[in-house]
Amino acid sequence: MDSKIIHATCMGAAVTVIAIRVTIIEQERNRIYIPREPRINVIAQREFYIDSILNRGDRHCVEQIRMKPVVLYKLCDVLTSCDLLRSTQNVSIREQIIVFLQIVGQNQRFRVISGIYYRSVETIHRYFRIVLKVVLKLYKHLIKDLEDTVPAEIMNNRRFYLYFKV
Repeated sequence: MDSKIIHATCMGAAVTVIAIRVTIIEQERNRIYIPREPRINVIAQREFYIDSILNRGDRHCVEQIRMKPVVLYKLCDVLTSCDLLRSTQNVSIREQIIVFLQIVGQNQRFRVISGIYYRSVETIHRYFRIVLKVVLKLYKHLIKDLEDTVPAEIMNNRRFYLYFKV
């Protein structure tokens, strides 16, 4: 008789556990799921910030990146035409250069810029170094080698000739 009671008790416990589990599964199935979306659209926010720098006027642009928008676009064209800088899947040439100019021109920290552009500090650092190397390569395209000839106006002027003696 004792074994029948133990067996019945075990069976009752097993049926109870199974019933509870089935109830939990049914509740999960009937639960209404709200799809999670990002709180902000970081791509739109990033583009809005870049456009606000470039489109609020020359003065604002100069305050932010130390150059006018026309000059920035010309720099982007030069870097693209010389095949020194390329857009990546995630970061455009314009954004790379603006980030570089803000760090250099405003003495901003990588962490501050990463918060503004919703990027990791590592990404900001990587593209800063890429643009820095590209800017250093620009000297071949912009700076001409010195010629050994001294212009006549300097050669004939005693004020300057002292510094340009041959």
